[in-house]
Amino acid sequence: MLTQIEWWGGVIFVLGALTYRMVMGALEKPVGGIPWYRLMMHVFFLAPAALLAGYFYPLTQPALQYGYLALLAISLLVVAVMLVQEMTGDSGEGEEGGGSKEPLKEGQTAEADDYEEPGWLMSVVGAIVLYSPVLTACGLACFKAWPMVQPLL
Repeated sequence: MLTQIEWWGGVIFVLGALTYRMVMGALEKPVGGIPWYRLMMHVFFLAPAALLAGYFYPLTQPALQYGYLALLAISLLVVAVMLVQEMTGDSGEGEEGGGSKEPLKEGQTAEADDYEEPGWLMSVVGAIVLYSPVLTACGLACFKAWPMVQPLL
């Protein structure tokens, strides 16, 4: 029988994996260059998943504790960067899909006019779905890391 924390940890892992799959499936691979945004999304989901996995194990060796703290710092930094990108509207992807500035001919319709921006409610729901597993994992990791940080202060 699973304890409540193990059960909720499993739910967080499943929700995080489903969100990760949806987001990474929606991002297109660039043809050339380094896919910085895709790399950030990988780190954004996988670092908190590793933190959540480490939350359930005792970290008795100093090397494991320092590694956990380093992973927590990386995870919090990437989450902060992603939140800033979310707030400023900078997705990191190019504007290749943007319409041209040329005037339309008589028989043409603008594809950009057919696309409607989601409302604020759907934006909030999307942010909750995207950030809830990551923020929960980071919160639990901060709770576990606090006793490790206190002797360092």
